[in-house]
Amino acid sequence: MAASFESLLTAILILLSPVFLAIPLSLGWKWWVGTEPEHVHYREKVRLVLDAGLPLSRFRKELDAEARVVNIDPERQSRIESDLLFPMQVKHFLLMPGLIVWPLLGLFAALLAIPLMPILRLFEWLLIEKRVLLWIGITVQRITRWEIIGIPRVEDGMKNPDPVLASINRMPITVFLGLFAFLIVTYLPLDTQTVLLVSAAVYIILVAFISVIRAGTLSTMVFADTGNRRLLPMGTFVEDMLGPWVGVGLLFLISRQIFYGTELRSGEMFGDPVVFSLAILLVLYTATMIGVAVEISFFRSRAEHIRKTFQDQIIEEFEPQLYLFTRNLGMLKISRLMTLRQWVQQGERINLNDLNKLKQGGN
Repeated sequence: MAASFESLLTAILILLSPVFLAIPLSLGWKWWVGTEPEHVHYREKVRLVLDAGLPLSRFRKELDAEARVVNIDPERQSRIESDLLFPMQVKHFLLMPGLIVWPLLGLFAALLAIPLMPILRLFEWLLIEKRVLLWIGITVQRITRWEIIGIPRVEDGMKNPDPVLASINRMPITVFLGLFAFLIVTYLPLDTQTVLLVSAAVYIILVAFISVIRAGTLSTMVFADTGNRRLLPMGTFVEDMLGPWVGVGLLFLISRQIFYGTELRSGEMFGDPVVFSLAILLVLYTATMIGVAVEISFFRSRAEHIRKTFQDQIIEEFEPQLYLFTRNLGMLKISRLMTLRQWVQQGERINLNDLNKLKQGGN
């Protein structure tokens, strides 16, 4: 019994080790972004613009002037704005050790990343070129009776946007899907080698399917749930659908399998809680490497094309309107700007003349 308790305690400490590493990393990140009074001052200025619901491009000159007044260089501006638009949380820092041990896990990750690329292209063909994602959007709209509209993304006009930070912000779901697939497959009555092979296959399919959907919904398009007084950006809607599975679901699966041991887990190797905990870290950090590969080879090269194609399909099907959702002195206002088609034709930019018309009462 003592040995069993000792193994269980060791397994728990192993699982908590990424958390222990994530805490100092998160503190270091805050310091790197900026903690001085002038940094806090500029952060609040940017937050005021974001809270107003306006794209940063609307106040780019004013923000740059404010930064010069308090002696903040453009690089620091970019960090502060990135931290507000793509906030780094503990879940992001849990993945950082994977970037350190990549020479050890790179081979395992490559074995999965190589077949993943054609699978991603297959799902792009199926979901985008064959309009299956559009059919899913139409089905959601008909079932929920939500209106599809457009609202400009507030990060438009961000100072020196860093694609690396945006990629890191997206990565947790990609990574945790790998862990989720592994934990689910270990319930099956399979030997250790088969568990790993089936987990890899399930993970590749899940990541390809979800990545194409996420790329397609990274746009201005929003579900307007007027009955419940909600605006749900399509990208946020997808994240919310996945959240319970890759968040609370992981905690439940890990804790249940650690405590119930061989009653649940298949394979002799995974019967030992210490070995099982090490396997979880191995899967986590291997999936981190795959997440990096997906960001570099897919999101940077194909995401923009997928986003525009899906957006054009939505425009063709629904002819949605573009609105500006703003807040001023506690007053909320949603104002029609133009059609989403016109927005795309003018380069997805808000002209100052359009904003001035709204201020004068134009609708």
